[in-house]
Amino acid sequence: MADSIVQSVVSNLLGRTIDLLIHEVNFLHGVADQMQFRQKEGDKRLQDLLSKFRDIAYDAEDAIDTFILEVASVRNRGGFWGLVKRSAGIFNEAKLCHHVGEQIKAINSRISEIRETYPTYGVQNIAGTSTTNRRPRHGWRRGYAHEEEEIVGLDEDIKKLVPELTNKKGSARVVSITGIGGSGKTTLARKLYNHVDIKKHFDCNAWVSISQEWRIRDLLINIITQTTSPSNEERKLIQKMSTEELIIKVHNFLKEKIYLVVLDDVWENEAWDELRPAFPSENVGSKLIITTRIQFVALHADPNCFVHEPRSLTDEEAWELLLQKVKGVVRDDRREEASRFHELGKEMVKKCSGLPLAIVVLGGLLATMTSLEEWEKVGQNISLQLRKAGKGGTQQYGEVSKVLALSYDNLPYYLKPCFLYLGMFPEDSEIRVKPLIRMWIAEGFISSSPQIDREEALEPAGEEYLQELIQRSLIRVVEKDTTGRPKSCLMHDLLRDLCLDKAREESLFGVLSSSKSTIATATQGSAPKARRIAVHFGDDTDSTKCSLFGLKSSRIRSLLCFGSRLELSESELKIVCTNLPLLRVLHLQVRSFNLLTRPWQPHFHVRSSKLLRHQQLPKRIGNLYLLKYLSLDNLNSLKIPQSLGNLRSLQTLDMGGSSLGYSSFSWYYAGGEVVQKMEQLRYLHLNKLSISSRDFGVGGLKNLQCLKYVKAGDWMARNLPHLTNLQKLGIEDIKTVEQVKAVLESPCIILDRLQFLHLELSPSLEEYPSLEQLTRCPNLSKLYLLGKITEKHVQWQQQLPPNLTKLFLFGSQISEQDPMAALEKLPFLKFLLLVGDSYRGTQMTCSANGFPQLQHLQILWLQELEEWRVEEGAMPHLKHLMIHRCSKLRMIPEGLKFITTLQELMIFQMPKEFEERVRKVDSRDAEATSDPHQGADYYKIQRIPTVHIVPLI
Repeated sequence: MADSIVQSVVSNLLGRTIDLLIHEVNFLHGVADQMQFRQKEGDKRLQDLLSKFRDIAYDAEDAIDTFILEVASVRNRGGFWGLVKRSAGIFNEAKLCHHVGEQIKAINSRISEIRETYPTYGVQNIAGTSTTNRRPRHGWRRGYAHEEEEIVGLDEDIKKLVPELTNKKGSARVVSITGIGGSGKTTLARKLYNHVDIKKHFDCNAWVSISQEWRIRDLLINIITQTTSPSNEERKLIQKMSTEELIIKVHNFLKEKIYLVVLDDVWENEAWDELRPAFPSENVGSKLIITTRIQFVALHADPNCFVHEPRSLTDEEAWELLLQKVKGVVRDDRREEASRFHELGKEMVKKCSGLPLAIVVLGGLLATMTSLEEWEKVGQNISLQLRKAGKGGTQQYGEVSKVLALSYDNLPYYLKPCFLYLGMFPEDSEIRVKPLIRMWIAEGFISSSPQIDREEALEPAGEEYLQELIQRSLIRVVEKDTTGRPKSCLMHDLLRDLCLDKAREESLFGVLSSSKSTIATATQGSAPKARRIAVHFGDDTDSTKCSLFGLKSSRIRSLLCFGSRLELSESELKIVCTNLPLLRVLHLQVRSFNLLTRPWQPHFHVRSSKLLRHQQLPKRIGNLYLLKYLSLDNLNSLKIPQSLGNLRSLQTLDMGGSSLGYSSFSWYYAGGEVVQKMEQLRYLHLNKLSISSRDFGVGGLKNLQCLKYVKAGDWMARNLPHLTNLQKLGIEDIKTVEQVKAVLESPCIILDRLQFLHLELSPSLEEYPSLEQLTRCPNLSKLYLLGKITEKHVQWQQQLPPNLTKLFLFGSQISEQDPMAALEKLPFLKFLLLVGDSYRGTQMTCSANGFPQLQHLQILWLQELEEWRVEEGAMPHLKHLMIHRCSKLRMIPEGLKFITTLQELMIFQMPKEFEERVRKVDSRDAEATSDPHQGADYYKIQRIPTVHIVPLI
């Protein structure tokens, strides 16, 4: 009876209300488009109307979520008294349904009352929908935007600054690039940093972003990591160092080098004051590049610094930059129309004051519009916005902000919350794309609709949303995966400022910085109506500022905490679970719980049973019944409570320390039945999970698309046959041939759903059986095989999937045939990593025309390899090469000199003789001796911009 009442209330009352709200809000967005900002007052009145509907929507959401929470809390009570309360709860649910029904009816009445006031707001029914608000067609994939920034008008700057940076005598130690936000300072610095002549001149280089919330330890560790390329063991030691020890380490290393360090986006003198002791001043030829909006910051670093301010683009250069963004719209084959496009574009670009960021963002907006009418509308809006800023000499900052605001205003309604959400992440942080899209889904920003009619279509739709933001130049791609999709992205700080302002207006979220305010202000003052809270913990936080105890609100739906050095206590998490009952997203990117006595270590295994009893999630986390996204990052070891199984709405469970990449954390699990209750789960990342094979059950998770990384066991034969939607699978500690076959005979292989596969053999299983089934997986693009590959029956190279883009082989023990002969024929392979005895032969050859798409190659611990040949024409697109601990390899391949695309060569812990052959003569040695000489093989690599050599210890 109660179930039917719940279904009736949620489906009928809420459904009708939400449909009505969506219709009204979309209608008002259409009105806003049609009004074309004809008058400021009318626009403000319309925004007030939208604000009223937003408040109604929030109230409706609160009513339903509170109802669902009450019902779920009753139904999940355990024990005898829990049974009694559940029985009584059946009768109370009817009362709850009646109460929420009354609330929804009142909300519908409020909507009707507002609709009656439309004429007083100047709003009338307007047929048709806004072209701005069209959703992208699901299934249609655009080409991914290139991550490199558009370059126009920098040639003169580069010609001027390269000699200044490479000149030893009579030149300033500090080169300052100053200018207002959006003037291209960072773009210019990046081009200089990657310039071939600059790369050759300096022994080592590093790039660090300072921004407004810098942390001295993070900056120093970043510099050490970039300049010394430390091993994993060295990284552990570095993490333990004090700030003073880090300064000494940086100073001692750099004093023997001619170095280049870029300090990007410096705002305060204090940042330089704390970093200054790390940079030796006696090195003639070493340089520091400082980019800043505030010129006296650079002068504080060095009163004699070389100051360079990028000039504003000319009208011709600005138009050229705009054309790069809109070339698909402005077509010269339609001359009359093209002439008008040119006229409109040139008029608009003049209003950007020659600032590259404003031009690029404007171009991203215009690139979405194909008609002259739409361009005319944007031109009118720019003029109106600039007139609002005041007549006579509008400041450049104001002009840029108006252009950026216009780009936001012209976003489709479904993209606006997705764009604003990016403002929750820390300034200058790389945002990982996959977790971001999963957060969007959990927040309801990407919801089911006629265009998105299946749950499994939500993530592809999210990728299209992200791509549209990229094409509008509102975010920049930092890294792509092997298939060309964006892997991480970055937002310009001016655009992030826009996000924060708009989010505050819309009550979308509030950002709290522990260095400036206590967490207790989350529901007071700084973010009184915020539905989401992001907390940014700094390195200098004290116990009173980093506490979450003050965070309390029934409004808050999401909590994101960022702080690589933050330690949270179990009691704090208990408070969060109690005080924020309606959470949908909980993301804790923290160091660990503060119960550990040792410093955090990437490969720290917890063995003490006493310690394990304390290292656990609080049971109250099971009370967050509405939670859809749970990510606990950087945790060392954990015991998971049974109550976690109450999270029936959970879509993403990420407990794998994903920010560290591949790690070796040990996880402790309280019963496999916990996971199998989460029927909505799509992404499950558990990373080295210790489980009981008889308990672990995921067969009922029909929506599961990703399962990694779990240990093999009997559960595989029972569960894998039911996971028909699985796309990513990672299994470790495989002990039997039957367990391998359970994977190879699973539906994800047979139905060709698999895109990612990670298999790791236990030492007890000598080798893989035949992997021939993998040839039936044309969609499998990433393959990780850890363990010996059999060469007895079918040739192993014939068992590889045809469309691989990434291949990782570890301990394969291939000996009968050079693996390159087979691997170089894979037409789409971009990333190849041969590790740890994967090849036992003495010779290896990369043939001409082999590896046509390979970009990254890593050769690690091939202990028997003596000779490596690279023929001319091999690997024509190789960008990055690493050679590590191949102790018998005599020399670098001759053919590397023919690979003109190679940007980076890393030589780690190779024999001294090998290093001597590729060494570059030190510039100071050249001045001290009349007979300097290069290494015998240096000519093979002299054109490579970046060469890292880390000696064998």
